[in-house]
Amino acid sequence: MNEIPTLKQYCFQYLLRNHEKIPKKVSQIYEISDIREEFISMAKRKNLVDDQFFSIFGEIFILSNSNISNTPTTASSALSNNSNSNSNTPTNNIVNNNNNNNTNTNTTVDSESSGGGGVGNENNSNNNSNQNNIQNNHCTNIDIQTIKSIDLSGLSRITDISIQILHRYTNLESLNLSFCTGISNDFIRPLSSKASHINSLNLYFTNTNDNTLHAIANAYPNLKSLLIGGCSSVTEAGLKHLLKCPQLTHLDISHCKKLNNNNALKVISFPNLTYLNASWCFELASGDNCFHKIAKACPKLSTLMIATSNINESQLTKVLSEAKKLTTLDISYCHLALTPESKVYKYLGNIQNLNLSGCQFKEPVLKKVLESTPFLEELDLSHQDSLSWSLVDSIIKDPQIHKHLRILNFSSSKFDKFDQEAIMDIPSLTVFLPSLSN
Repeated sequence: MNEIPTLKQYCFQYLLRNHEKIPKKVSQIYEISDIREEFISMAKRKNLVDDQFFSIFGEIFILSNSNISNTPTTASSALSNNSNSNSNTPTNNIVNNNNNNNTNTNTTVDSESSGGGGVGNENNSNNNSNQNNIQNNHCTNIDIQTIKSIDLSGLSRITDISIQILHRYTNLESLNLSFCTGISNDFIRPLSSKASHINSLNLYFTNTNDNTLHAIANAYPNLKSLLIGGCSSVTEAGLKHLLKCPQLTHLDISHCKKLNNNNALKVISFPNLTYLNASWCFELASGDNCFHKIAKACPKLSTLMIATSNINESQLTKVLSEAKKLTTLDISYCHLALTPESKVYKYLGNIQNLNLSGCQFKEPVLKKVLESTPFLEELDLSHQDSLSWSLVDSIIKDPQIHKHLRILNFSSSKFDKFDQEAIMDIPSLTVFLPSLSN
């Protein structure tokens, strides 16, 4: 592989230039901070890391890219960016008029690849702190038993050989393997024999299947967070295994191609579940009141993401009447979910984050949504084919809305006209700008 010779060349060049300054007690060249910093920078080009690289430099890579604090990464912070994988929120064309606004979108992902889930602002600050710790200490002086969280997301070339190294981290609680497409569906067995405290797993777009979920449920009955979005081999049988994990609070099954409405969703019954993402499962529909049954079986549910589920107004009314703790709802691309005379509106009072991307609702419906959501902080109206400026104008002229609305997403939506300066007059509002029709 090309990366290792390059690193060796760097080391030798450093030695030639600085041989008189090298401390006599250095036993490993990577104890020299300058070389270690260069290594960390190069190692983070994750697409070059394979088993050979990992066998030599794995520990340094983990120490530089993981949580070494005594506080483990929370499931919610891990989900913060992952949930963004199914969101259409852009990263450009933003008008932010609130200089003191520290509000972050609550949807959220992940890792470097969208949907890979994993590292939010909390983890980024931890990683910066970790690098400082490594720069100030020899790697050999860091106790690996203090490591609670490891992020290997995007290392598509590593296999189970590299995963076996992780069994040394016996206090590991959170593991992110999203987009590690080289690992097998049996990777969990050698890991679980030693790393027995894991309560958060991010397996987005891996080879996870029903057998993997069976092994996970047996090894980690206290699992709290499981992200298996994009695992195309997972079926109803795999979800049934997870019933052995009653402490589960976060479950992501988005983009799971083999799940179907008739059976799969009916098995979701977790008394502590607060977050469910079942978006973009195109084989799923909303018949048989399956989401209503989920709401009844998961009484603590606060976030429900069911984009493209095609849920209709009657079914959504039943869901919301049951899910009384729901504050975040994603029904993007569900064109039948709301009508002007819908009964849904009276159940929207607690919603703080609402995603209506691609729903193509007309102005009367959207105005009723705004009237019915007194605590709404984030509204996603992206990817709408025809929106009227009069809707935005009504928002501008309503001071009550200004008290709670913080983020308004119009990205990739088309308006008859759009006055950017007018919307900028709301200092507390962050706006994602639309596409202007000709």
